[in-house]
Amino acid sequence: MRDTKENLLDSAEKLFSRKGFAATSVRQITADAKVNLAALNYHFGTKQKLISAVFSRRIGPLNIERIQLLEGYSLEADDGMPSLQYSVKALVGPALRLSHDPDRGGKEFMHLMGRAFSDPGEGLDEIVMQQFAPLAKIFLPVLRNHLVDLDAEEFFWRVHFMIGAMAYTMAAPHRLTFLSQGLCSMEDPEEAIEQLVNFIVAGLLAPSQRKDLG
Repeated sequence: MRDTKENLLDSAEKLFSRKGFAATSVRQITADAKVNLAALNYHFGTKQKLISAVFSRRIGPLNIERIQLLEGYSLEADDGMPSLQYSVKALVGPALRLSHDPDRGGKEFMHLMGRAFSDPGEGLDEIVMQQFAPLAKIFLPVLRNHLVDLDAEEFFWRVHFMIGAMAYTMAAPHRLTFLSQGLCSMEDPEEAIEQLVNFIVAGLLAPSQRKDLG
């Protein structure tokens, strides 16, 4: 039997993803979880803290999985530095696998992330950035090591586009099927990971346009 805190997190995740953050009230969440308002106040205190807990419940383990994969690839590399391909795979793979895992609320959480990008109210930008800040400290130096020919500005543009490609792929998988008229789908996460990693790596390694213009 799930405890009250988990029930609240499940209900909040479901309602936030379907209705949006601003449109979902704490009373709607407690009604869905079948608990009273005092229980929500006891476990989370505020709606803001509840939102943060909803994200950290999924993103915390996801970040750990990404870091462990990166460390594993590092141990396998002769010089202790994983290739760019494997570095990107460590970042992308766990997220796309989560999106296909119903036991970890994958589909609901992907809808939630889509909401966070398209409806950034309720202090969401700060909440999401705080969740990913520890991951950035580990992955950015690894990516930078492979892209030393890029100046800092171009490097961060490409990282931004990489994150955008990953976020869109997870948030709107149905659009691939629509665009390809059924030829492609996101049903196989490993196929999706391979395709996305190859695309991202090619973009990161593309010749610098700044040099061409110079």
